[in-house]
Amino acid sequence: MTEIRKRSLDEILAHAQTLPPDQQLQFIRAACDDEHLTSSHLQEALLSRQEWFDSGGEPHPGPLEPESPDPAGRLIGPYRLVRSLGQGGMGEVFLAERADAQFRQNVAIKLVRRGLLSRHVQGRLRQERQILATLDHPNIARLYDGGTTEDGTPYIVMEYIDGQPLDIYCDRRQLTIEQRLRLFITVCAAVHRAHQGLVVHRDLKPSNILVTPDGAPKLLDFGIAKMLDDRDLMHTMAVTHEDIRVMTPDHASPEQISGGLISTASDIYVLGVLLYELLCGYKPFVLRGKRLAELERTICEDMPPLPSDVIAAAERQEHEGIEQVAAQRSVSVSKLRRQLRGDLDNIVTMAMRKEPERRYSSAEQMAGDVDRYLQGLPILARPDSWSYRAEKFVRRHSIGVGLSATLVAVLIGFTTTVYLQSLRIKEERDVAEAERNIANNQRERAEAVSGFLIDSFKVADPLQGGNSVTARQILDNGAKRIGSELSNQPAIKADVLDTIGSAYLGLGLPEDAQPLIEQGLELRRSLFGNDSAAVASSLYSLNRVYSDSGDLARAETLARQSLDINERKTGPASVATAASLCRLGVIQKQKDELAAAEKLFQSCLDIRRARLGQHHESLTTPLDNLAQIASHRNDNVLAEKYLSQALEIDRLTRSEEHPQYIRHLVRLAIVTHDLGATDQAEPMFRRAVELSERVLGPEHPDTIDTMSALGSFQMETGRLAAAEQTLSRVLEINRRVRPDHFYVGNDLENLGRLAFRKHDFARAEQYLNEALVVYRRKLPPTSGFIASTLTMLGRTQVEQNRPAVAIKSLTEAAAAWDAEYGKTSAGYAIATAARARAQTLLGKYAEAEPALLSAYPLLNNSARPGDRELAKDIRPWIEDLYRAMGRPTAAREYFTSLSTPAERSPR
Repeated sequence: MTEIRKRSLDEILAHAQTLPPDQQLQFIRAACDDEHLTSSHLQEALLSRQEWFDSGGEPHPGPLEPESPDPAGRLIGPYRLVRSLGQGGMGEVFLAERADAQFRQNVAIKLVRRGLLSRHVQGRLRQERQILATLDHPNIARLYDGGTTEDGTPYIVMEYIDGQPLDIYCDRRQLTIEQRLRLFITVCAAVHRAHQGLVVHRDLKPSNILVTPDGAPKLLDFGIAKMLDDRDLMHTMAVTHEDIRVMTPDHASPEQISGGLISTASDIYVLGVLLYELLCGYKPFVLRGKRLAELERTICEDMPPLPSDVIAAAERQEHEGIEQVAAQRSVSVSKLRRQLRGDLDNIVTMAMRKEPERRYSSAEQMAGDVDRYLQGLPILARPDSWSYRAEKFVRRHSIGVGLSATLVAVLIGFTTTVYLQSLRIKEERDVAEAERNIANNQRERAEAVSGFLIDSFKVADPLQGGNSVTARQILDNGAKRIGSELSNQPAIKADVLDTIGSAYLGLGLPEDAQPLIEQGLELRRSLFGNDSAAVASSLYSLNRVYSDSGDLARAETLARQSLDINERKTGPASVATAASLCRLGVIQKQKDELAAAEKLFQSCLDIRRARLGQHHESLTTPLDNLAQIASHRNDNVLAEKYLSQALEIDRLTRSEEHPQYIRHLVRLAIVTHDLGATDQAEPMFRRAVELSERVLGPEHPDTIDTMSALGSFQMETGRLAAAEQTLSRVLEINRRVRPDHFYVGNDLENLGRLAFRKHDFARAEQYLNEALVVYRRKLPPTSGFIASTLTMLGRTQVEQNRPAVAIKSLTEAAAAWDAEYGKTSAGYAIATAARARAQTLLGKYAEAEPALLSAYPLLNNSARPGDRELAKDIRPWIEDLYRAMGRPTAAREYFTSLSTPAERSPR
């Protein structure tokens, strides 16, 4: 190691990159004197950075490891490798086919390259898998599966995209500028979806965007992406030298090159580079053969020529490739130059600004500018003037303007024409002035919001004293700065408040979201009035806050206000109205107002099917909720039907690690158990808990609810010790995470039921009374939660031989069941039967008999296993009743009669 002390690791790495590929690994091992740790580190760094220094600007074609045997035919899980699709610095991607004869399917499998099984590389592959699991978009390659091979090599299974890189696809088909721009808009939509999931791609080059034969671009390779949402500290955004250098320099932002702060603005810059190449066929910078310092100076300081200037220069110099570039765009060179001049130059320039805060605030905003260009409308990126607005008007109405001018010339002559045109120009100037003010305001707001949010990431900037950061820390940092930095910019402040508040909600933190969203709502009301789309959006966010916090009355009021605005502004059958209907349905369901909730969910489902199609991902939310309502009504066949439809859509549009898939799996497990297939239900419950803890974190509300469902299942199947462990943990987490939510009451009720099963009646009564305190504070008096708890409390009091007190509890329970579900519900049956048991103990036999005899067959014939178990409790109550009445054979006669069509009451 003496030699390695004399030469830095960077020097060894730099020298290795000057050698032929088959000599690089041998040199590194020799230079490191075979010290395993340093040698492995340099091998990995060499692979990660090989694209940097290649003289041709492309990855080295040869492998750094000795050639492996042909992998064709090798089995990876249920898949068989067919052939290699390509190599990167970290792994190799193979085409594979399903090998278990279940169904035919081609997939892409990514394997870590041999010799790179370090924790860092494995962690990067796991992060790529996690990122793909959170992204759900038709233009992002989907994740199917993942795991580890028998020799310990990690892999992920992805959607196989049979397509061509974006630039090759466009050139080979000679797509026009308009066709290229429409493809680019779709790419922006995929990038925007990734950004909404707090994912920065960081490697948006044409080879990572494949276009299928039917013209659908697919974004892939998230191998060096950053996941900024840690999901309860499971991941962090670490800003390290190694991460910064893993990139393709031709498609890297200034902050990536310099090691600065990486945010979504970095992808906006690279989208600008991508658009630059699609438009003019040339790269914005000449980087071939440059050293790292020169690369950094070029990308961070030099301004690239405008795309139109590149074409003009090539035209003047008669560049040998310029005619081909124009032909690939189905135009002449001069026409291509004219097409790019102006708006398209300015769109590219705005995206590629050196300062992140001066770029487009989002990929969606950039796509919007491109779309405005295609429609002939003014764009945000162009400095405005009245002549520019007038020019846009004339272009949009060129035929009408031309005919009008001709007619005026014929009728009144040249002088009058000039006079009228001057009046028109004055009018257009006034319109242009107003439009310019609007555009300026939009651009300034967008840049201000973007700059503010980007600055919030500086908590992770090494120069600011940070090294790694969680999504919670980013949001906290932004929230602290709002009051002091945006007090004089109320519209921008409202946008930032709602954005950060909604992000808190996504992390399951309603208490942090509430004050921000409420401030944003008040600002929007003062700025835009009570009847605006902006206010409706804030109301939607705020009703989620109160719903998640358990204040259902307040949540319902806000949801109805949001729905009312959307119905008036967008129409009763709009997608926005459907979202509001579904949101109100969730609240009604939480309040156990199931009939009203069912109508809302069905309306939402009908609108979305009509507007979005039969297999759109948004259909799964109303389907899932309709399944829950059907299950509450003991119609588990219908519930299974709804869930089967939801899971079919999941399989088409999502992966197993998507939160919606997990929710549907839990629902199906519950329904499967209620249908009596307990052996099939248990693995579903355990798989759902495992996925939820891994994807969302152990303290996310969805994970808590999934664990609660598992605990209830364990209790109903007689595994009381396991159930107590699970349900106690759920209560402890819920009291910490959602202390004021009525779900805490549900946890207490479950523990009360468990204590009852263990015959610990005093402890059961304590839990149930605590649950009632929570429920009565949060829910209406006829809520099913209250009715259920009162029923259990009354049964506990009966077991403690306190029949008079029990009758009071059970009478209130029966009234609540009747009001909400009717006298034929299982809840009403068990409440009245338990009350009849208490009446028997008090000698009130005439009152007890009819209630017991009507409740038993209803529960005994139920499709739900839990109801049939309750019927077993009622049977000895009937026998005790007739013994007390001095008619011991009447009970046997009654049960015998139930096996015949005529169910007679014994006399």
